[in-house]
Amino acid sequence: MKTLITRTTTGIAFVALIIAAVLTSRLFLFVLFLIFAGLGMYEYRTLLQKNNVKLPIAFYIIGLLVYIITLDGGLFWILALLFALFIVGLFSKQEQSFQSVVYSVFGIIWIVLPFGLINRLPLLSEGKFLLLSIFIFIWLYDTFAYCVGMLIGRHRLFERISPKKSWEGAIGSTILTLIVAYFANLLFPMLPLTSLQWMGLALVIIVFGTLGDLTESMFKRQLSVKDSGTILPGHGGILDRFDSLLFAVPFALLYLEYCAAV
Repeated sequence: MKTLITRTTTGIAFVALIIAAVLTSRLFLFVLFLIFAGLGMYEYRTLLQKNNVKLPIAFYIIGLLVYIITLDGGLFWILALLFALFIVGLFSKQEQSFQSVVYSVFGIIWIVLPFGLINRLPLLSEGKFLLLSIFIFIWLYDTFAYCVGMLIGRHRLFERISPKKSWEGAIGSTILTLIVAYFANLLFPMLPLTSLQWMGLALVIIVFGTLGDLTESMFKRQLSVKDSGTILPGHGGILDRFDSLLFAVPFALLYLEYCAAV
């Protein structure tokens, strides 16, 4: 019971903080997710260090620059910064410097870039409500998956990587989330998306959010750890809490730009 109370309290506070950041100030949003990105990088680097993979301090510096540049686009400069990590590796005295560089590049693409892209959504017309809808779909899908899986889950979705997830939970939560998405224009009448476009956005988030969740589980299993960190009581670390979002955000942006024409 104490664990449930702790988990629930942390979850409510976490959700309230994100909603406040999304709806109040772009600066607040920028700073908050910069902190999340930094904490995510720290967890990533710490986990790898426990497995004898040491990332250079340049991982943090270049990660910070990539986060800032992502706000205004700058794909060329992002690529240039990522390649700069290889130059850092050339001068490293580590025996496995190439491995360290590859892990650094992957970490920035996986963690920092999606967090930075979050700040681009409010730049769209009524973008803060689009961003809020993405969070809502992720939270709904996770909640539905947990509840349906607990009630009728029997067949494992991906037992080798995440033994607790079930096909019943995944299918049931997908159906329920799509039903909610169909009526999303009632919640967000200020956005020009049709019911089918809302369902398309929800489906993109479901598919890539699930892949993000499984990818983080695979990463943790490879390193033989249960949680990425302990900063969120009852929820683990930042990477545990944002695993779905990190994969979903880039593809949600692509969908909104090229399929929903927002």
